[in-house]
Amino acid sequence: MFKYFSSLVLVLFLLTSYASLEATPIDTIRKDGRLDFMRDDSSVIVSINIEIADTPQSRRMGLMNRELPDFSGGMLFIFKDVKPRNFWMRNTPTSLDMVFVDEDYSIVNIAKQTIPMSDQLYSSKGSAKYVVEVKAGFAEQYGIKEGSKIRWERL
Repeated sequence: MFKYFSSLVLVLFLLTSYASLEATPIDTIRKDGRLDFMRDDSSVIVSINIEIADTPQSRRMGLMNRELPDFSGGMLFIFKDVKPRNFWMRNTPTSLDMVFVDEDYSIVNIAKQTIPMSDQLYSSKGSAKYVVEVKAGFAEQYGIKEGSKIRWERL
């Protein structure tokens, strides 16, 4: 009886430990690259560090269970194909601005001030190859708008 009880306690401990790790916000992103938001004259408005999500797994996880502490970083989602994109905020604890970008690096549209922890869909207004997620208020703070361009590089 004690053997079964101790096994049950161990399983419950492992499950609760795993669940608490999943729910703990992490305030950092990997610095996989740099991304510039550009003016019409190709001058840089602002540059940020980016974590690159270019695999099915990394795109699926995105910024779930993580918070961006400030405007200095974000996540760049890279897709192989160009088509309309839909994103949500499931398990994402803070509001974001989602910047949808076409294959020519032009901003198609921006979903501003998204609702944390929701399954509401945020969609591109046309085909997109890239999506940049930044802390909510970023687009307003720096005057980022439809038609602006981005450029990025891996580090």
